[in-house]
Amino acid sequence: MESYVLELQMMMCKGLVRLLAGLDAADRLKRPPRNTFTEEEQNFWQRFGVFHVCRHPPALSYADFAQHTRVDGVPPQQLLAAAAECFKEVRGKVAGLLGLPPGIVSPEQFADLTGMDKVAAANATATRLVEMPGVCVDFDYKHHPVFATVVIRREKK
Repeated sequence: MESYVLELQMMMCKGLVRLLAGLDAADRLKRPPRNTFTEEEQNFWQRFGVFHVCRHPPALSYADFAQHTRVDGVPPQQLLAAAAECFKEVRGKVAGLLGLPPGIVSPEQFADLTGMDKVAAANATATRLVEMPGVCVDFDYKHHPVFATVVIRREKK
């Protein structure tokens, strides 16, 4: 059971990363002012430098990190569609797990799965609404303590 939940969590993370990349590409994220004191590469080393003492798996260089996290040239619509597909897959797998006979899913797992289902449903809907003019996005954790839900609001004029 734990391996299925872990698979769902990975798929949810994949969807959230794609959603954030799509929101960023669509210029829908509020960003803090650019830090003129610290460059991106220095941030990379501060965040991930500790992992370079491990022999396995081999350490990722900053150049590899930058290359694999760049989404330049990918249209926001494509990123949002990929995120929606991840959330759809999460919902399908959650439905399958919640449909198992009683006793297989613990009460804690049931609460976690229903929370993930609510987040996936809300975020899948948000992928379609975010491209409407005059909306802004925010995040909350009312459905799940780990996975953020995108909240779409009309911009105040």
